[in-house]
Amino acid sequence: MTYYEIPSTTGGPLRHAARNVSKAEAWALLRLGAPLTGLALVNMAMSLTDTLMTAAFGAESLAAVAVASDFYSIFFYLAVGCIGGLGPLYAAAHAAGDADRLARLRTAGIVACTVLALPIASLLWHAPLVLSLLGIDPSLVDAGTGYVRAIACTLIPMLAVAVLRTRLTAIERPGLMLRVTLCAVPINAVFNYVFMYGAFGLPELGVTGAGVSSLLVGMLTLLALMHQSRRAGDSGTGRLDPGDVAEIFRIGVPIGIATLAEVGVYLGATIYAASLSVTDAAAHSVAIRLAGVGYTFYFGLQQASMTRLARVDTTSGRAGEVVGTTMVLGIAIGLMICTTLLATSAPIATYALKGSTPAAINAAIAVIGLLALAELFGPAGAGAAGLLRARKVTRPVMVYSLIGNWLVAGPLIAVFTILFDMGAIGIWIAMITGTVVYSGLCVLALRNLPSVGGST
Repeated sequence: MTYYEIPSTTGGPLRHAARNVSKAEAWALLRLGAPLTGLALVNMAMSLTDTLMTAAFGAESLAAVAVASDFYSIFFYLAVGCIGGLGPLYAAAHAAGDADRLARLRTAGIVACTVLALPIASLLWHAPLVLSLLGIDPSLVDAGTGYVRAIACTLIPMLAVAVLRTRLTAIERPGLMLRVTLCAVPINAVFNYVFMYGAFGLPELGVTGAGVSSLLVGMLTLLALMHQSRRAGDSGTGRLDPGDVAEIFRIGVPIGIATLAEVGVYLGATIYAASLSVTDAAAHSVAIRLAGVGYTFYFGLQQASMTRLARVDTTSGRAGEVVGTTMVLGIAIGLMICTTLLATSAPIATYALKGSTPAAINAAIAVIGLLALAELFGPAGAGAAGLLRARKVTRPVMVYSLIGNWLVAGPLIAVFTILFDMGAIGIWIAMITGTVVYSGLCVLALRNLPSVGGST
């Protein structure tokens, strides 16, 4: 692996980062990251809408959709991470003004999307059989069959949307995606009502209607983003180069595995907390939703830092500015989220668990406080991971994610809950430790970054 040193004025990635902070670069990162954060928040709002409207059909329907949705999410996040390998390649080609390379990458992105979408959609279509083999309650499998098959079809347009999202982020036009997604939220709610409740004389499909709604919204979103991409001058295809497709997967597969490792430990912790006690499940559910909100800031900074560094020459002074400014912003975002959570933990826990026992509320306050500590480190680690991915260093980041989330957090969850009987508090101490380890490893890796074309 070949490396270039970050310009000497930066020194270590954190110790001297402030010396290399650029006001112009900070604004550039914020202009790019803020719409991406907003996009993630809007997607959460859409998911919340589906949950609230599904809950009206009863606990079994809600549970069936939750099981199917989590199963879908496993493969969706893996595929989107693989597609993410297009990002640094596309950003570098756009910054260089290489029209031929951009056209070839657009073709490669379509091929990569197709290679992923077809087999995964087929697997999801047969998810009822897979879930039955995994021992899921047959009544839940039957209740969610229509929904899961509808979202199996939804996966195809949504992966195509992910390709366009990656391209628009790489050319620094994320605002186009945010506007389209904002429009999708009310449309999704209307479609849910029409298909779930059988409005306008249509048959009442129940929870299956939520899946049909997702499919239609996904198709409309894809058409809208295709139109916006053409308007932004980002359209047209070139000759297919198998090497481009291979490079997307070489960079992207580790990103997908790292994302899945992080998402997987949170999904697993949620299921495990529910098996401990009602108090632990309630406290954990509040913290996990707040963690989701915090993750949107991680996502925005990570994608922005990856795009900005991928667009600059490895040997230029601007590379040091991007690194230094990203790390300072990560620290600032972490402090902001941490202090906000500490200041609001009691009212949030009291409101979210009104009617619950004082023990559940106190446990929620405690785990929110622990989450606040994790947020001190998470954004800086996410920014560092984005910078590493900009230089195609994805396999080490994947390893760091596996170490932090599974070799550290996973066993510690068992230790704190089984040996010390700490319940949800033990779960969150373990996950904080994993976050600190992952973030620390990513930051330490910023001492050197590979040159363009280096090994991943």
